[in-house]
Amino acid sequence: MKITFNLTTCEDEADFLADETEKRRQLEGYDGLELQVLDDPPEGLIDPDLVVGLHMACVPCWYDLWTENEAGLLEEFGTLEDAEKYYGGPLCRKTLLDKFRRDLFYAEKFGAEYLVFHIAESRVLESFTEDYRRTDEEICRACADMLNILFEGRTDGPLLLLENLWQPGMNLRRPAITRDMLASVRYPRKGIMLDTGHLMNANTAVRTQAEGLAWIHAVLNAHEKAGVDLQRAARGIHLNASVSGEYARRMQKDPPILTGPYSERTAKMFWHVFERDQHRPFTAPGVKQLVSRIAPDYVTTELITTGPDDRRAKNDQALAALRAEPAFSGKA
Repeated sequence: MKITFNLTTCEDEADFLADETEKRRQLEGYDGLELQVLDDPPEGLIDPDLVVGLHMACVPCWYDLWTENEAGLLEEFGTLEDAEKYYGGPLCRKTLLDKFRRDLFYAEKFGAEYLVFHIAESRVLESFTEDYRRTDEEICRACADMLNILFEGRTDGPLLLLENLWQPGMNLRRPAITRDMLASVRYPRKGIMLDTGHLMNANTAVRTQAEGLAWIHAVLNAHEKAGVDLQRAARGIHLNASVSGEYARRMQKDPPILTGPYSERTAKMFWHVFERDQHRPFTAPGVKQLVSRIAPDYVTTELITTGPDDRRAKNDQALAALRAEPAFSGKA
């Protein structure tokens, strides 16, 4: 099992890689990085030997672009010009596919062992209300279509790991959806990146990390009972905690009034998502046993951090939970 932490190429975030002392400090206890390429990194900054996995682009709202639904785009963005700014190109499937083809380029450049792809979709207002117009089935079918185009003709290469979120798509609430999503992707080297925080977000009754841990085991049990081997399919884990159910229910009852251009509305959505999807160290007793139950090939401590010192401190907490011995029960 390889242990990595998440890193993006946003300005300043990966700069520590140029400092050998700081790089060693940050990587202590880790086998490398799960990298997300946002800004093109300076040549030579990213050592390919450090890149274990690559997280593909996160595009929260894409279904109307993929289905070429101009009315839906106008409803969400206000103008087609704002939609083009958001997607970075003409309003056609190729624009979306090119985002992900860029990730495939960098995966090859850095020799990534696996790729991560989100199976979800949400409009801005839906992220607050969690009252979605698209079904799990619709989103999974569209994602499968997209992936089958991206990986057409490929039989070998990095593992493609499909990541669960709490929005419509593969959220792991329904084992049949998990089974069908995996079956619909023709690329043979595939599996699931089980995000523990996202799975906690899928149950707004969760109030503590311990309850979140119990919920994750319950989801694994439900899949097993339905004949879907989620443990075997979960080749990777994004290890983090999100205990935001109470906050989510408040937002659902009293969502904000969103006005102004799309850039302002989506900015409010991102701040909301940081509250909803907390990406904190998962430190509840039993984390090590959960990881042992799944026995993944890869574990990424995927956390929100504010700088090198904060990242190192939180990654230390995450590693300690991974290594913790079970509490003595008093039984022989």
